[in-house]
Amino acid sequence: MKVAKRGESGDPRRLYVTDCEGPLTVNDNAQEVAERFIPAGAEFFARLSRYDDFLADVVGKPGYNAGDTLRLLPPFLKAFHVTDEDVELFSAEGVLLVPGVEKALRRVRALLPVFVVSTSYTPYIRALAERLDLPLERCRCTELSLDAWTMDEEEAAWLRGQVPRVLARPVLELPDGARSAADLAERDRETVAALDGLFWEQMRGKVSGEMVAAVRPVGGGMKLAGLEGIVTAEGVPLSAVMYVGDSITDAPALAAVRDAGGVALSFNGNGYALAAAEFAAASPDAEVCAHLAQAFADGGHDGVAAAVSAWPKPKDGTAPTGKARARVGVVSDEGDALAEASAAARRRVRGERVARLG
Repeated sequence: MKVAKRGESGDPRRLYVTDCEGPLTVNDNAQEVAERFIPAGAEFFARLSRYDDFLADVVGKPGYNAGDTLRLLPPFLKAFHVTDEDVELFSAEGVLLVPGVEKALRRVRALLPVFVVSTSYTPYIRALAERLDLPLERCRCTELSLDAWTMDEEEAAWLRGQVPRVLARPVLELPDGARSAADLAERDRETVAALDGLFWEQMRGKVSGEMVAAVRPVGGGMKLAGLEGIVTAEGVPLSAVMYVGDSITDAPALAAVRDAGGVALSFNGNGYALAAAEFAAASPDAEVCAHLAQAFADGGHDGVAAAVSAWPKPKDGTAPTGKARARVGVVSDEGDALAEASAAARRRVRGERVARLG
């Protein structure tokens, strides 16, 4: 009987599946692309991102997933005459890795097959896969092809004119528990109405509207679908998965793995990731993921639970060293402390601006 080896030859029992931005890299590539090619693009992207949170998390727009900001951005890139080559060259130059991730990922790959499920655009994931020597066929991401679309100058000029209109409005404030536009302040209701009109009425029948409809970001439910496709192809159940994520786009996949009895790990995660995960790690580097992957490879879910239980705590009044650099725990037991530690690590590793995004 042929016995499968671990690692790159493929362990038929367990898989390591990770998000990209957060667990592997510190970038928010879509925001950086917007900042590079659109005037005041970072602020423009921040407004689209919060509108995305409203559509996905507040009103649950049918057919809309967390992370679909990446549907809303491409028409504006096209309007500013950005090409696929522009995005690819910029992305390749700007990959910023989480400290220690190259060493950690080499350790994980020696133990388990590694897959990436990311909302990021294809050019960025292609650059990351080359940088980390990951097989591109093991990566799921948002397909982007700006060159496939032809937009006349009249529509492009109209879209360019919409950018300062969007920037003139403040970033949406979404109160806890909001379930409709009626729960927002008046100025935010006006912003929602304006963006609804732009994306779902004024773009209808235009190339920009076709682009919004055609781009299918791998976020939220689509990220879960990508994960399910991986386990189906590999012939393993979700209980055989260790999934690492950090944001709202990972929440459905984290919850599904947690509920199936696999390992759902929030790495420097925000509130959405923490609410969906069973375990959490707040760390200045990626070494913790390799340690927990070792425990998973050796003992599955129970092995990780034991490793988390035995994880050393920093001593009062001393700077944490060794494994204690990471705060690791079970979310249901230490939710508030893990949330505080995760928020601090998220700001430290990814920066204040990226940490604020969902």
